[in-house]
Amino acid sequence: MRNHSKSASFQDCPDCPVMVRIAPGSFSMGSDQGDRSERPVHKVTIAKPFALGAYEVTVAEWRACVEGGGCTGGMPRMTKPTDSTPIHNISWLEAQAYAKWLSQKTGQRYRLPSEAEWEYAARGGTTGRYWWDGQTGTLANCKDCGGAQERLTPASVGSYKPNPFGLHDMNGGVAEWVADCWHADYGRPPIAGSACCAAGPGGGAWLTSPTRRGCSTILTCGT
Repeated sequence: MRNHSKSASFQDCPDCPVMVRIAPGSFSMGSDQGDRSERPVHKVTIAKPFALGAYEVTVAEWRACVEGGGCTGGMPRMTKPTDSTPIHNISWLEAQAYAKWLSQKTGQRYRLPSEAEWEYAARGGTTGRYWWDGQTGTLANCKDCGGAQERLTPASVGSYKPNPFGLHDMNGGVAEWVADCWHADYGRPPIAGSACCAAGPGGGAWLTSPTRRGCSTILTCGT
């Protein structure tokens, strides 16, 4: 049963990911300093509230889908994973299957977020290149981010503090699938933060430098 309390987070079942409620709002999407695919910067309005996974989907959560018959591809090849390792080396279709399984299991609507929803949530209301701009310390699991780094496997989910929206590992860790069609630039972006069709990753990964857009799975549910 979904927790309808005023808390910012909820969990629809014991094997389900913890979700964080995200309020509507507007932000400047993209970067004029990055890759061509991130240009031009443009204003996007997220008109409806949604929820996003507080953490990247874990190995344990994915295993529940495999054992429940929803993730028929089984467990992907990984190096020394634990139950709290973020699932990685999965395809976009596998990520979609996981969301479908959660929807069937809970009676709620789960889906991949649009790229606009993802970036809005990753920014957490901030306007810098990363949400932690100006802060000191190790704030993400990525190349050149400081701190100890295991090259063979990403850090466990929640190893670093969350962004202002309460979301962990939106940069670094593992890249995350979104719903949108990939475009070479933002000359024809999806309208008003809506999802498109297929598919691109966001968030960077533990062996790369952090990216604005960001493979693993991060989920949204709602409209």
